[in-house]
Amino acid sequence: MPKVHARTAFFLTLLYLAMIFIRPQEFIPSLEGFPLLPVLMAVALFAWLLTDRKIVETQQLAALTLLFAYTILSVALSGWVGGMVPAAGKLIPIYILFLLVASTAITPERQRQTMWVFVGGAAMMAIHGIQQKFTGVGWTGEVALQGRMRYIGIFNDPNDVGLLLVCSLPMAFYLLHHYRSILVKGLLTGLIGTILYGIVLTNSRGTTLATAVITGLYLWRHHGVFKTAIFGAAVIPVILMMSSRIDTISASEESAHGRIEAWYEGFQMLKSNPLFGVGFDRFTEHHFLTAHNSFMLALAELGVVGYTLWFSFLLSCVAMMHRLRAPLAPKQNELEELIALYREENGQSTHYDEEAEQAAPSPPVVAAEDGAIANVLFFSFVGFATSAFFLSRTYVVVLFVLCGMAVGHYLGARQRTPQLPEYGFFSHFGLWMTISMVSIVLLYIVTKVLMLAA
Repeated sequence: MPKVHARTAFFLTLLYLAMIFIRPQEFIPSLEGFPLLPVLMAVALFAWLLTDRKIVETQQLAALTLLFAYTILSVALSGWVGGMVPAAGKLIPIYILFLLVASTAITPERQRQTMWVFVGGAAMMAIHGIQQKFTGVGWTGEVALQGRMRYIGIFNDPNDVGLLLVCSLPMAFYLLHHYRSILVKGLLTGLIGTILYGIVLTNSRGTTLATAVITGLYLWRHHGVFKTAIFGAAVIPVILMMSSRIDTISASEESAHGRIEAWYEGFQMLKSNPLFGVGFDRFTEHHFLTAHNSFMLALAELGVVGYTLWFSFLLSCVAMMHRLRAPLAPKQNELEELIALYREENGQSTHYDEEAEQAAPSPPVVAAEDGAIANVLFFSFVGFATSAFFLSRTYVVVLFVLCGMAVGHYLGARQRTPQLPEYGFFSHFGLWMTISMVSIVLLYIVTKVLMLAA
């Protein structure tokens, strides 16, 4: 069979991702009933299979394979063997999309092109929401939900739109900073304004809070604590006022009380089957509301075993980006301390000298461009995690595309920086397991405290 260039597979992957956002088959009559997304997925996967070199040797892919296989199996473990087929139907497309993104988006330019698809999709949904606000209905025929803008398909909930918007915001600001063209900067400035207005129109408390968190984190990282306190006092309250519902965040508020009750019921499900949970997509069979917390949903449905796999996989993707974004070279005084400690342990003089510095191994230096992209993806993960703490979005496409971008970017950075070590999933699994256990305890404490406050 003739080989396909990797760029072709990447382009088809981007087209598939764009159609997931646009969803023309759901509002264009001539496309109604046509399996557009399955066809595009199959074409992109076939093109990827024909590429010269398929990058699949990452431990994160093996971890996701294990996670999704377990998630599908969890339905059978809960007593419904027949439910494995619909579970596989929901998870396999997400798995394939992760595989395609992780193995093709390995250059900075491809990462930026993927960001353009995110930003374009977010702006499109925001414009659709603006149309809903001023005309009552968007071009898809969808109307707002109690005054809150929404899109169609998997983005029919205002919170899902908000999730995409807040994850796209760091990408939009990065693109604005990267390009030098006045026209491109003008376009991106308009898109950023549109996305911000879209966040207002979702009237989502979780999205608004996530916007405030990534803003505060950015200010702290780039301007220090003192300037962050000054800027944050002015900027973050404005962001929080973007949602008219933000002041209703209270344990005693009706909606919040329902969420806390759902968290409590999630722990009751966990107690009934602590190892394996109640099974993928079966939370609402045990409680009339969904978990309203992505972490709680994973814990209740997959048990401690599945939750640890899910949380560990996400942690490993975020940690990869943190490793790239953080300066890997130690500062001079830190280097002196390390050398002194080494010499002391080996019975040598602890006096720092130039010869010892030269003998010390040089840490890999990541290119500034790779560090900047890792920084953007890190902020997008923070935005997602903040929003997802109040939403049941454990298995959504946006999350696993971000993970695919992170894995692909790290793989590409290793190609450009050969000294950069592999960031294995299983070699750090003990750490991930420990953090996962701590997160369960913290979630239980938060739930108990809020139940008492309600």
